[in-house]
Amino acid sequence: MSMMSRNTSDTSVTFSLAELAKLEEARVREEHLQRAKAREKEAREQREEEARRRAAETTRAAAEAETRARREREQAETEARAEARARAEIEVARIEAEAKARLEADNAARAHELAVVRARAEGRRRSLAHALAAALGLVVCGGAAAAYGVARHVAGLQQEAQQLRDAHAALAEERESARAAELAALDRRHAALRGRPLARDAEEARATAEAARNALDPRALDHSRLRAFGDALDALETRLDALEKVAALDRRHADLAAWAAERRRPEATAAAQVAAARARTPGADEGAIRAYESALAQLREALARPAAPGPRPQVGVGSRQPECANPGDPMCGFDGRPL
Repeated sequence: MSMMSRNTSDTSVTFSLAELAKLEEARVREEHLQRAKAREKEAREQREEEARRRAAETTRAAAEAETRARREREQAETEARAEARARAEIEVARIEAEAKARLEADNAARAHELAVVRARAEGRRRSLAHALAAALGLVVCGGAAAAYGVARHVAGLQQEAQQLRDAHAALAEERESARAAELAALDRRHAALRGRPLARDAEEARATAEAARNALDPRALDHSRLRAFGDALDALETRLDALEKVAALDRRHADLAAWAAERRRPEATAAAQVAAARARTPGADEGAIRAYESALAQLREALARPAAPGPRPQVGVGSRQPECANPGDPMCGFDGRPL
């Protein structure tokens, strides 16, 4: 009877060990499967991260290309405006120089003619005195003929004086025409500046130009007021150029801010925001705009650098199980831990 009990116990222990081996093999397979899934998940995450990085690089390259193209267009527009302004200034200077040269030449000619007329008049007065003396002597025989000659001479002098007055009036009219042409050119330039998109933001410079224009009287144009109007238009154009440059930098700032938000680095935009606020102030000069552009360039370089890698989580490492109190227990696995 004891032999049968012993055989039954040995069979039960052998069966338990076989079951335990199967359970351990299943556990090992499950652990390998979990590790394979973890590796596959990590590889998939790496592929997704690489795809996001390539998409961000493509977006950044497109933004940079657009920024370069916009900068080239703005530079071309600035050069075109500068060239047009230079041509207008050259044309106005040429008109002024020609008018001044004609005025000086006409004044010199008029002065010479007046000197000649005065000399002739003096000689004619002496001749007239002699003629009158002779006429008094010949009053009986030639009174009528002498009176006719004196009348003709006086009429000739009056005709010459009228010609001088007419020439002076023509010169004054030509000078007024040149000033009217200059005013028309300034008005066209003023209208073009008021039609630019950011003209409403340059309120102070626009008001100064309007005041300078209102101070001009088209019926009595003054050279100093025309020059003041041109200087006011120069100031308005400078302010509009600055506003357009700040607007372009704002668009670039918005693109970089979106990029920083995508990379979860909003703190990198702090310096660019401060530079943008300084560049938008009404009294900002060219230095503030250059500082804004430099801050955006530094922001782009900072975002282009890869971020520092963080700690990587451990995959497949769970909490440790307690060890078996009795290694000979049938419910204890081969690694010394309970099943």
